[in-house]
Amino acid sequence: MGVIVTAAGSGSECSGRAAITNEVLKVKIGRDYPKCNPKFALMDPVYTFSVPGFQMVSGGFNTLSHIMEIYFSGPDEDNVSDDMAEAPMRNVIRNLRAAIRNPENYTARSNLMWDGAMAENRIIRLGKRTDFQCRQMEHQLGAYTDCNHGAGMAVLQPVCYRHIYKAGLGKFRRFAVEVWGISPEGKPDEEIACAGINALEDFIREIGLPASLRELGVDENTDLKAAADSCVIVLGGYRSLTHEEIFGIFRECL
Repeated sequence: MGVIVTAAGSGSECSGRAAITNEVLKVKIGRDYPKCNPKFALMDPVYTFSVPGFQMVSGGFNTLSHIMEIYFSGPDEDNVSDDMAEAPMRNVIRNLRAAIRNPENYTARSNLMWDGAMAENRIIRLGKRTDFQCRQMEHQLGAYTDCNHGAGMAVLQPVCYRHIYKAGLGKFRRFAVEVWGISPEGKPDEEIACAGINALEDFIREIGLPASLRELGVDENTDLKAAADSCVIVLGGYRSLTHEEIFGIFRECL
């Protein structure tokens, strides 16, 4: 099996992963089938030029979110995987800005395509426990509302990270300094970590992604409690959330 990539973001060219939605049961799940890994992929960024702007941005942020979900987990000892993850995160941020300024910037679109592949080719996952709780939360929002995946991640991740950052304070501090270039001088670790999350939230607004569930068409008529209760609880992150906490995060995101 081979693939021709026409949109950057999911990393399907490097894995056999798929997300499947059962609209009747309102369940969206991810599955990994390594036997479906493509044997080859043709990756020409010119093929992505016609992708609508919102989807291009959403796909780019999805790449960033993939990497963050790997990065924000143990182990925290010096390791190559964390070092490698920081480079594509910075690259996504830089090149997404460039692609928004000029959607036919070949270099920017090429880099975004390669970032998407690097996020899902399993290399930066080596030795990492990973924390894909936000993705599970967005999957269930998608099952109940059919919202855009990357946009849903953009709404959820800053809020979710504010709930867990204290449990992984050192890594969130490192994220602020190494990815966003925030100066740590004279600041306590908690202030630095929060500044990194704020920088992520500011970037989401800068690139035009929604900052609330209402902007995705979610309102009080959406059964957020049912969506929260149906979320898979993921182990491996700095702190596991309860269904009640997930419901609270959904409401906070409104």
